[in-house]
Amino acid sequence: MARKLSRRRLLQLASGAGIALVAGCGSESGDEVPMVDPSAVVTPVLETVAGYDDPRKWEGRTLVVASPGDEGSDYLVAQTQAIFEPFQRLTGATVRVARTELEELREQVNTAEVLWSVCDIPSEEVLPLANSAILDEIDFDIVDAGELFAPFVMQHGVGASLYATALSYFEDPVAPIAAPGSWADFWNVADFPGPRGFQETPIGTLEFANLAAGVSPDDLYPLDVDLAFRQLTVLAPNIILWWRQGAQPTQMIAAGDLSMVAAWHDRILQLEASGAGVGLTWNQSQINGDSWVVPNGAPEPELAMDFINFATRPEVTAAFSDLFPFGPANSGAYELLGSSNAGELPGAPAILDKQFVIDLEWWFKNREPVQLRFEEWLAEIQEDA
Repeated sequence: MARKLSRRRLLQLASGAGIALVAGCGSESGDEVPMVDPSAVVTPVLETVAGYDDPRKWEGRTLVVASPGDEGSDYLVAQTQAIFEPFQRLTGATVRVARTELEELREQVNTAEVLWSVCDIPSEEVLPLANSAILDEIDFDIVDAGELFAPFVMQHGVGASLYATALSYFEDPVAPIAAPGSWADFWNVADFPGPRGFQETPIGTLEFANLAAGVSPDDLYPLDVDLAFRQLTVLAPNIILWWRQGAQPTQMIAAGDLSMVAAWHDRILQLEASGAGVGLTWNQSQINGDSWVVPNGAPEPELAMDFINFATRPEVTAAFSDLFPFGPANSGAYELLGSSNAGELPGAPAILDKQFVIDLEWWFKNREPVQLRFEEWLAEIQEDA
């Protein structure tokens, strides 16, 4: 991507931003969560944010934010540069960073020993956690949801950023064929031969199977689960990869070991930018994302809500998407993004009508039985292979 930082630059930023993490705050080192050091950031990527002009507002107060980004990862570097450092500098709060672990989050709340004030978690986990009384309600008197991505505005969480799972394909230089453009093409092994791959999860996989069968994106939910498994059974002999780590599909598609794979968009865009012979289609790609949440009983709840409001402002979400190719959760960010970047982000106006959004409520109500059926089906076809 033209506006994405080079890996060398990202590593430079990581070392310059003083980023460090602990595995979980329940450990013996839990009280020593590293601080985001604004003085180590040579060139701030965000000078001002509307409504945040009092650098002493939260002076003397500490906010612990749990992020899924690994130490030194592109994701965490982008969060530090675009969110953590500006919030600390513009409000006077001290920001410390931990590593999000869902089991650790549950344990903290259930033992009433909550150390995290804000967490960045997968959006499909918000409703299950809220239903278990793990999360506090979002205070929408503080968090302005007016321009936020509506499907991810929930009682107990709001969208942090958007990603997509998309149909990705190998561009064979020896025997080139037309690029696939839909999940029906993914299932069409006669015209598009070669091995396939999916993430080892029913989320997305069942939707893609329904789309391949001709179901309209507007009619996807409630999902026809029986239809999905019939479709998957037909394609099963051609599926050689059920991936669990994002690096697996990218390595195999770049090497030509897969002809097509359902993969995270950012991984494929990075391959394209490196010159690898791969492509993706935004058509029928699934939008999912991460969400900001506040643990039930979190310290500094008012500060936490103000941080979430800050982190979802147009300027802040645009700055994050400029550094990392996830879509902004605030629609106002697109006016601030460069045109070369804005059209290649999930949820972007130029491609939104080609995509569909995960139905978080349907998966909350149906995930457990569907997950069990998926695991049983997968074990059966692997045994028969």
